[in-house]
Amino acid sequence: MFQNRHKSLVHRMSRVMVMLLVTCLPWGAMEATPEDALAYVDAHPLAQPLADTLAQNRVVFVGEVHDRYDHHLNQLAVLRALHQKNPNIAIGVEWFQQPFQAAVNDFLAGKINETELLRGTEYFERWGYDYRQLRPIMEYAKANHLPVIALNAPVELTRKVSKGGLEALSSTERAQLPATINPPDTAYRARLQTVFAMHSEDKAQFEHFLAVQRIWDETMAQHVVNYVQKHPQHQMVVFAGVGHISDGAGIPADVIRQIPAIKLATVASASSPDAPPNSVDHTLPSPLLALPPLGKLGLLLNPQASGLSVAALDTKSGAAQAGVREGDRVASLDGVTIHNMADLKLALAQRPAGATVQLAVERSGERDLLSYSVVLQ
Repeated sequence: MFQNRHKSLVHRMSRVMVMLLVTCLPWGAMEATPEDALAYVDAHPLAQPLADTLAQNRVVFVGEVHDRYDHHLNQLAVLRALHQKNPNIAIGVEWFQQPFQAAVNDFLAGKINETELLRGTEYFERWGYDYRQLRPIMEYAKANHLPVIALNAPVELTRKVSKGGLEALSSTERAQLPATINPPDTAYRARLQTVFAMHSEDKAQFEHFLAVQRIWDETMAQHVVNYVQKHPQHQMVVFAGVGHISDGAGIPADVIRQIPAIKLATVASASSPDAPPNSVDHTLPSPLLALPPLGKLGLLLNPQASGLSVAALDTKSGAAQAGVREGDRVASLDGVTIHNMADLKLALAQRPAGATVQLAVERSGERDLLSYSVVLQ
């Protein structure tokens, strides 16, 4: 259970509660390079009739299941096909939150490197999915001087709403969101209620869950609207979770509410569980393609002001077997001081599954740090 990420909307709510799984990103020889990704796209090109059809739309939404690499490569295929037809392409992404647009711009301009991008956007704390899956898109955008627009709402706000509803926000916080958060239509509400009911029957919590979902939708839609209105010469392709774009609801519906005449299209991979047949305009074949598995510590960590606290352990993990306990605070890994999730992810970046690392932890009641040899799984 410690290596699987739930794909449901309820899982996204659990991410808002900041209980983060720790895995490593093997950015060395095992990873797929951008060239590999483009070779895959070359082998699975977008059909020309579909490319021609999508090119007629001002905004094209391409849905994803966040941890499916093949879905992200389908997004790259759509992006490249549209870019070949129109050099004025902008990319809107759910992965980055709007307050961190400057870091995204600096990366695309070559002013900072990838590590600085991940730190500057607080990527690991705010999104956390395997960045290798997104790298080909970001590298394509950088190489072709395409703008990438951070669409998402700040997690600080959605976290508060998930606990107490919109009324939990201060007036200053509320002003950071769209002026109106429209309620979902009956069908969208029913779909979300079905998903939520599989995990909980708490009616008050469902309303908070619904509010967060609508904040995500409305915020991303507002930033799409802002961009296309300011850049009339640009077509925009938007990459977001498929649940945000399907069944005629979510972001596309919110964009149309503000710009009724705009022409939009929605696309999803055929294997998307949240996009059944006829829920989007177009579907793409999606043969399962996975990156090499990530090594992991087997710890569930709770980021706190004092650092990363161990909230739970996989009892079969290398960390548990070595002696790490719940409540320990991660102090260092292979001599690198760990203050936050970005520190830990970057320290693990070159260490594949099976590698042994030295993990030092601080434990209540112990004067000195405790050091353990941990085999990554």
